[in-house]
Amino acid sequence: QEGEIFKTLHYLSNLIHNIKNPLGTRENPVRICRDLMNCEQKRSDGIYWIDPNLGCSSDTIEVICNFTQGGQTCLKPITVSKLEFGVGRVQMNFLQLLSSEVVQHITIHCLNMTIWQEAATEKPSHKAVRFKAWNGQIFEAGGQFQPDVLVDDCMLQDGLWHQTLFLFRTQDTNQLPIVSIYNLPPSQPGKLYRLEVGPVCFL
Repeated sequence: QEGEIFKTLHYLSNLIHNIKNPLGTRENPVRICRDLMNCEQKRSDGIYWIDPNLGCSSDTIEVICNFTQGGQTCLKPITVSKLEFGVGRVQMNFLQLLSSEVVQHITIHCLNMTIWQEAATEKPSHKAVRFKAWNGQIFEAGGQFQPDVLVDDCMLQDGLWHQTLFLFRTQDTNQLPIVSIYNLPPSQPGKLYRLEVGPVCFL
């Protein structure tokens, strides 16, 4: 019986040590990457495991921790061509609650197809793309919420591939990731587009 008690004490001791000194591994995840910044050991950017709701380890999430950017927790999309992140709503909600800012880039590559403006001197077209946020709000030209347009070369229709690059940065962390894009024109011969979905990074 003493052996069992010793085993239990050893287990509890390890458990407390792991809570105080999380490693960011699958077996010993952190809530968010910023928790690792607070540890004495200096960490390098890379892949780590998080568990924002500190529940059972079966729903831990593989992320990129960006310590050079202050401890960002970055979720990569399942594939860069789709707005899917493979993270459950509960874990995403906890990650949003634990963060104060979130940022995401989305690039639309286009061939003879306008996405935002039809000419450099004009306002965004009435057919400009619109983006649905995680919380259902809409980012759109002239709306309450607007994306930053860093590059808009899709107005050039010269038979070459171009791109329009959108930046979403908000302190309303419930808004990201973007979940849908509206008004994307249908592809047809000689007029094509493809999506490049960037990671969504929480801080």
